[in-house]
Amino acid sequence: MIDHTIKTRLLLRPIHSPLGTIRLAGINQGGIGIGMPPGKAHIRSYYTFNLILNGSGFYRDIEEQLTPVKAGDIFFSFPDKPHGCGTAAGEVWDELWFEFEGPVFDLMQQTNLLDPLRPVHHSNDANNWFRRLFSIIPPAHMRRRTPPQVIVSRFVSALTEILADQETPEELDNATDEWVNRACEMLGDLETTPELDPQTVAKKLGMSHENFRKRFRAKVGLSPGQFRLDARIDRSAALLHQGRLQIKEIAAALGFCDEFHFSRTFKRRFGTSPRDFRQRVIGR
Repeated sequence: MIDHTIKTRLLLRPIHSPLGTIRLAGINQGGIGIGMPPGKAHIRSYYTFNLILNGSGFYRDIEEQLTPVKAGDIFFSFPDKPHGCGTAAGEVWDELWFEFEGPVFDLMQQTNLLDPLRPVHHSNDANNWFRRLFSIIPPAHMRRRTPPQVIVSRFVSALTEILADQETPEELDNATDEWVNRACEMLGDLETTPELDPQTVAKKLGMSHENFRKRFRAKVGLSPGQFRLDARIDRSAALLHQGRLQIKEIAAALGFCDEFHFSRTFKRRFGTSPRDFRQRVIGR
């Protein structure tokens, strides 16, 4: 017979910092959820985060749609946005949860890192994310001695890793398109093909230059020319760090028309001149 008594272990009491606040954190064993049909969706004034450790169920989003979730999956709720989550009748789940609010989390939402239209993140590794999240909680003997901003910063870092790592299957498939990998390899190869240009890459991939440019920008977020330039500047930083070549030699080796053009481009990327960069990293 299933025991529907929820057992809750509190992990964190309120942690306040200028960045934001972790209101509470804990583990529920034997949970059944809240705000599921036929009842009303639930509304809170703060964010919540749930990682399912065992069991399965559904997430009810702001459009009243139900998304299946299982162990390893993560879902969020957002301030003043209706939501619900819970198991099927007669079933329970175990979950790790956080309640949080404040400026840093609002900024994450404003920049769509936290997205109310994409509240569920699928994963097959509950143990990995449990360990990562549990590691932000100081041992009992250190909790009073650990600055609040350190704990909140660790939580923000963990959330960022989770949100960056978890993608929908469609996004994951698109991100690993073979032609994109080949294009990036060719554009980033400054050793064997120093004179390669985006038009040549497009031809090698069997695309028109304009089609290649548009598709590449949509996938990578940069034009092929910008990607190639970034690769050249990154390579120049590595050569400056090695300290073997003069600045004018690096400029010539990487295809810049002159040392002045190279220096100007390098400074836009790193905020300092090549000469000052080299002085800082190797002392000459």
